[in-house]
Amino acid sequence: MPYYTPYDGAATPFTIGLKPLPQADWLEPQPDLIPLLQKRQKLLSSKRDAVLQCEPEALAACQELLDLVLENLSLYHQSDYQIQTSRVTIKDLPDSIEINPDDPLASLGKIVPEDFCLIRKTDIGHRLIAALLCFPSSWALADKTGKNLEAIHDPVPDYQGAMANRVNLLFDRLRPEQIVWRMNWSLDEGMRLFRPSPHSHDHWLEKGGDPLDHVFIRVERQTLRRLPLAKDIIFTIRIHLSPLRDLVDSQNQQALQGLHQQLSALSDEQCAYKGLSQARPIILQRLQDFL
Repeated sequence: MPYYTPYDGAATPFTIGLKPLPQADWLEPQPDLIPLLQKRQKLLSSKRDAVLQCEPEALAACQELLDLVLENLSLYHQSDYQIQTSRVTIKDLPDSIEINPDDPLASLGKIVPEDFCLIRKTDIGHRLIAALLCFPSSWALADKTGKNLEAIHDPVPDYQGAMANRVNLLFDRLRPEQIVWRMNWSLDEGMRLFRPSPHSHDHWLEKGGDPLDHVFIRVERQTLRRLPLAKDIIFTIRIHLSPLRDLVDSQNQQALQGLHQQLSALSDEQCAYKGLSQARPIILQRLQDFL
């Protein structure tokens, strides 16, 4: 059964749909903490420039973010983490992790499965000034760093205008003691967590076959909160991947019906953005077999 089912009708695609979140639930180490940390360590070693960007003026905010994460882990995730002065011990990980205050985002990438973006209000709007993005969902960090929210979301259907204004207002009004969250979903080919390229269904469409054997549900658990001192906005992304077949096997009729309905309701532009223009009718027809 997929960990989350944001397509079950509880939320509408391409809307903000934020809900309040307790401090204790800000970070989500489980499930699959250790395999995810191992993948992140490998990416930081082999593709650092692709997964980590930090403008010089953002370093202090990144250090504040690291301190905030370590504090949260020590308060709410003691079953998985032991926090020392300069090291973190993680349950089931053989070696402890050294915290490097001069490289805070890389340290974060080694201890938690979330990705982090720092967004600062400037004279050109709310701008991405730093990020750790090991598991991107069809966007490349180097293409977005330094840009404002409107430019970052330029490919997103229906973002410009009213939605952009609502997001900017939210970023202006969010208080440091608040945490809000939302979910986003897409359908992809394969289990690749590092996915800077557009969502693809090319391989299985070309060869044919059952979409249940090739399509995976990619869910983003996203949170927003403000750094108390730097005042920048923290945007976190936690990825969950599960085979479409797992949803079918779960016999969760509400989620199956919701996914079918939301896929059917996507506009042509939204469908193209999610990389589903050719795959959608085949997936819909297969889902119909279980409804």
